[in-house]
Amino acid sequence: MTAENDRVIRSFIAMEINDEVRDGLFRAQVSLKKSGAKVAWVAPQHIHLTLVFLGTVFEAKVADLKPVLDEVASGFSVFGFEVKDVGFFGPAKAPKVVWAGIDDETQSIRDIQQRLSERVAALGITLEDRPFRPHLTLGRVRSTFGVDRLTSALYSVKSNDFGRVDVKRLLLMQSHMEPQGVRYSILHEASLKGA
Repeated sequence: MTAENDRVIRSFIAMEINDEVRDGLFRAQVSLKKSGAKVAWVAPQHIHLTLVFLGTVFEAKVADLKPVLDEVASGFSVFGFEVKDVGFFGPAKAPKVVWAGIDDETQSIRDIQQRLSERVAALGITLEDRPFRPHLTLGRVRSTFGVDRLTSALYSVKSNDFGRVDVKRLLLMQSHMEPQGVRYSILHEASLKGA
């Protein structure tokens, strides 16, 4: 039997998006699906902006993460960002991720992400060793079948402006793998309170 503080969960720190942006991204997904490419599309209700991917952490660490979110959030005021354009990570012949872009005019997203990363790392949690590129994941490409049609289809929705998101809180999320797919739950929320 596993002791409670030995249990592990998959988690991440994120910002949510609003329904207007979510609806626009869903319409873009519908258009891109017509390419027939083998893509695991993210359900619209699950699209979010990941700031720090924590991966598998001990459940006991959640108590340490909550004050980190509170502290970082208290230093930032409510701000907004625009969601526009779509693209992909990886080479054109073998794209890995289809994304919607983030226009972070104020650099607030990057500043928050950097502070969170520093504080999380100080707790002894190992983070991904790659540059932070703010984006919203729309889908993960599962094979090279149909990728030429997919990349062509991306140009038809490339310059879409999906709307503005006002950021009011940071979320500590847990991902649950279930037979019908992934489900997310909020473990903690921290409101932006800065002057």
